[in-house]
Amino acid sequence: MDESSPPPRVLLLSAVGTRINPYIGLLRDGLAAAGADVRLATQLDPADLTSDRRPDVIHLHWLERYDLPPTVVAAGLRGATDLPRRALRRAIERAANLPVVYQARRRQRLRRLFAQLAAFQAGGGRVAFTVHNLDPHEDPGAADRWAMTQMLRQADVLHVHDASTADAIAARCGRHAGVAIVPHGHYLAIYPNTVSHAAARARLDLPADAFVYVCLGLMRPYKGLEELLPAFRALPEADARLLLAGQPGSPAYLAALTDLAGGDPRIHLVPQYVPAEEVQVYLNAADFCVLPYRQITTSGAALLMFSFGLPVIAPALGAFPNLIAGRRGILYDPAAPDGLASALAQARGVDLGGVREEISAWVAQFDWGEIGKMLMAAYGM
Repeated sequence: MDESSPPPRVLLLSAVGTRINPYIGLLRDGLAAAGADVRLATQLDPADLTSDRRPDVIHLHWLERYDLPPTVVAAGLRGATDLPRRALRRAIERAANLPVVYQARRRQRLRRLFAQLAAFQAGGGRVAFTVHNLDPHEDPGAADRWAMTQMLRQADVLHVHDASTADAIAARCGRHAGVAIVPHGHYLAIYPNTVSHAAARARLDLPADAFVYVCLGLMRPYKGLEELLPAFRALPEADARLLLAGQPGSPAYLAALTDLAGGDPRIHLVPQYVPAEEVQVYLNAADFCVLPYRQITTSGAALLMFSFGLPVIAPALGAFPNLIAGRRGILYDPAAPDGLASALAQARGVDLGGVREEISAWVAQFDWGEIGKMLMAAYGM
């Protein structure tokens, strides 16, 4: 980048804000440290493409969350008290929100986005896309499947966090050019981390000498929690504990997990959002984190665990084999019927002396400023 020229303008386009996930704010800071003029936006404003705010790069994230169609409401019939008008309102809203209608509306919005991006590219702008999830965790339908294929083809730069995702893209659509492997950054000093191991256990009413596994975050089927609970319950040790904390996807899913827990007193099921300041309590109380995902592209969760020095048990899928090695955790074969249970048992024999310090030192290499420099080079800036 020529120091005499104005800083490159980068628009980070993400429907997931910094409150929900610190990733996008950390990436903004890393790009700014690398010399970019960075803005965040949740939606593309046409003025961004025509005014003096026009960026040099539009970098998109989490396409599956972008510009979702709202639920259709028959506003003119809201508050109707007579039976015919109430029935008409229900019929209109039911028809307008049918899955097939939603998919048509979703595709229309996505087509508009791609047309805007194509016009931006035709005027010399560059489009980057971070592949956080090559396949959505919960299938959103045909419109989003089409959009992912389109994005993999149209973006000038595909940002992936590890080589396994680059290989998956090559296998899916034959693309090799313009795929930039730039790692996920760490979360060191991002979350509060002042609660000691002993104090964290006391706050969670855990025995000081227990062997504690933790699984923290939104509770969703793709995370393999239905496999984790029976695998943990099969452990014979009375001193084992499982912390399973996070916001459930639905009341029905929580009920299913509660049934699988089977009243085992060793399982601490905490079905609620864990605020940032409380993350340290769960992670500092644990000996191992368990991430038994059924599918995975990038694992920001693993980087979070490593940022607290916590080793990870995970399946040999996606990004995990590139992240989990040596004292950073245990990989298991997800196709093996007893793979997860064996890994949980194996963790009991691991020497954890000094492991937190070792992992924390290792993860420090994934500095956001360096990541910003690598992305700027991938943009061609």
